[in-house]
Amino acid sequence: MKLTALFQLKNFKNMSKQKKLILMGSVTIFILLFTSICLSHVLLSSPMVYSGVYLDNVSLEGLDKIELSKYLENKYNIDLSTLELSIYHRDYPVTVGFDELSIQIDKELVLEKVFSIGRKGNFFKRLIDIYKNKRTHTYLETEVFVDMGALDGIINQIYENTYIDAVSPSLLLMKDEVVIVSGKSGSAVNKKSLKECILKQLSKIESGIVIVPVDEILPVKIDTDAVYSKIVREPQDAAVSIINDTIEITPEVLGRKLDKAEFISLVAEMEAKAVKYPIELKLPVEFVQPGITAEKIEDSLFRDVLSAYTTSFTDDTENDRNRSVNIQLAVEAINGTILSPGESFSFNDIVGQRTQQKGYLPANVYTSDGITTGIGGGICQVSSTLYNAALRANLEVTERNPHIYMVAYVPLGCDASVSYGIQDLKFTNSTKWPVRIDGHVTSDNKIEFSIIGTNENPSLGVVIQSTVIELIPYTTEYIGDAAVSKGIKKIIQRGMNGAIVDAYIIVKKDNVIVSNRKLHSTTYNILPEIIHVPVE
Repeated sequence: MKLTALFQLKNFKNMSKQKKLILMGSVTIFILLFTSICLSHVLLSSPMVYSGVYLDNVSLEGLDKIELSKYLENKYNIDLSTLELSIYHRDYPVTVGFDELSIQIDKELVLEKVFSIGRKGNFFKRLIDIYKNKRTHTYLETEVFVDMGALDGIINQIYENTYIDAVSPSLLLMKDEVVIVSGKSGSAVNKKSLKECILKQLSKIESGIVIVPVDEILPVKIDTDAVYSKIVREPQDAAVSIINDTIEITPEVLGRKLDKAEFISLVAEMEAKAVKYPIELKLPVEFVQPGITAEKIEDSLFRDVLSAYTTSFTDDTENDRNRSVNIQLAVEAINGTILSPGESFSFNDIVGQRTQQKGYLPANVYTSDGITTGIGGGICQVSSTLYNAALRANLEVTERNPHIYMVAYVPLGCDASVSYGIQDLKFTNSTKWPVRIDGHVTSDNKIEFSIIGTNENPSLGVVIQSTVIELIPYTTEYIGDAAVSKGIKKIIQRGMNGAIVDAYIIVKKDNVIVSNRKLHSTTYNILPEIIHVPVE
């Protein structure tokens, strides 16, 4: 043995310097590696909490499981029913007891979490985790178990009772000014952040206050194009409408003008200033008056008598008296009729069918076979009188029919025959204003029609002129009649002349003719005179 040692020492002495250094280094590395392994084994086998582990900001380094369990038992030895949480919102403060949230703490779980740090993974991972944790530390917080349904209910309750919606910008269109009001911010509880804050406070296992986090709800921006289109408009004249013979006046609408570039600039400036409180901005709008106002309509409506025409009748005979009844009924039906601008009048539509049920009586009427009796006879004088009033009001006549034979109550060529379902008198209100037809039968047997409206051209006048082109004498027919005595002549039907007549409407301005238009040409048939004489 001694010889072996002496030999080895002799060999070591005989080694070169380089080999000696290599050998010594290898031995040193082996010793260090062995030492490290031993120390690492000791470290990994430690029953203590490793360095750098904190629970609720308290270091637990060096505690074994028993000591840690006692520490946690003491830390969490609290009557949770005595603790409460104040959740503060200035508009809706709430106080909640821990017991309302069914707060619980799993001490065993906390212990395992604390003790498990540095004890997971293989040999090398554990060493890395232990040394890394020593430098950077691990901060644990107490994890409490909460009835999340109850907590969410409280958060929703706070949210619903404090939610304030944003107020959108508004436009105030008033009679003489236009104001735009900026929007106003609203507010809403940030549910997620509030929940995190509550859980964090609960984890401290002590009473405390949580300030409710609130998010601002910004109002929508003003849509300048849309708002501008609502502001700017053309003026609209007041208008008249007739509904069920009732006059209704639609008021005028003021026009509004606004420079768009200036408007956009003002809105941008206002929105830049409006933060928490709305700002009212009176806009530089120019108001434009329309040509026709409701006041003007009220002052002008049915202001003037556009025309008037009168005819006369008699009531000497039974036929005349029946005729006068028919005239009265027709005039009453027409009286008060109002026509809107452009609206047409129809005699047959207004008067309706002439029947005995309505009170019409039999009287003489013209037919192609001569004069006979018919229900409603005589009302052609009503239509003829109204026709002449319409002509003199310069209204547009769209239908007029002449009689077969001449009539005596109006000038030749100025009559208007009507027969329900066959012949009508129609004219249109060609003025810009409503007109009213006033009709009356006087106590001295006169038919009076007046067209009441608004005369915008008082210097204009209308003249109706008839020109007889040809007068056609009637013929006489003699018929023998055994009932007629010798020397006697019995007139059965009086003859009536025929004629061809042209009618003209002449319009004058300040008594100077501005138009002369032919209305129509009328041909009246002759009505033969029939005389019964004795039979020879």
